[in-house]
Amino acid sequence: MVEYLPSTPRYLKVPLIILNVILWLLGLVLVIIGGICVGFFSRFKELQEVGGVSESIKSISVSLPAGVLSIGIFFMVLTVAGCIVAYKEKMVGLVFYTILMLVLLVVLIGIGGEALTYHNADIGIEIEDNWKNISYSNQSVVIKKLEQFFECCCFDESDLKLNCTALCPQDDQKNILYNGTFCYDVIFGAVNSKLYLVGSAGVAIGVIELVSLMFALFLIVRLYKSNSYR
Repeated sequence: MVEYLPSTPRYLKVPLIILNVILWLLGLVLVIIGGICVGFFSRFKELQEVGGVSESIKSISVSLPAGVLSIGIFFMVLTVAGCIVAYKEKMVGLVFYTILMLVLLVVLIGIGGEALTYHNADIGIEIEDNWKNISYSNQSVVIKKLEQFFECCCFDESDLKLNCTALCPQDDQKNILYNGTFCYDVIFGAVNSKLYLVGSAGVAIGVIELVSLMFALFLIVRLYKSNSYR
């Protein structure tokens, strides 16, 4: 029978360690991306509390960024463990590493797929309704804060008919700032770019993780056949 695996574990564990180092760096990237997204979407917290938005909006603005951040942290811990068990050729540790990485891969694919396939058309209507309702209530300060942060004025063109410019940011001379820059375009442009970033990072990391899993499985098989595991 032809033996396709390298004759010694060294030729499998070295690439596995290198891949884990790369994955550790990518895990750090996920942590940074997750932190940026958490900070960005936290701006909508007051809008959610006052407007009573649906679970779909909460999912995209809270669960997704927090999930990316958590996966990044877990990735960094797990890849360090992967380097250790690969270097020491610990078969039991490699088995647990492979199982956990497989679970992480499934979660990562799920989050990345959700981010890439997400469409904002449905929740855009809901946010618009909440935005306009809050604009003309005693909670309008929430809209002022959002417009100041996003550097925009009025939600969209139809909002101009309702004298929305009263809430727009102003300079020291009381001149309206960002007039003509609608919040819908600014907000959803930023949301789409961040979701695309999350999805792209998830797909890229998933591919490298899959290769790492293959090397881990090959190393387990080689250790088993050579009876060198401890």
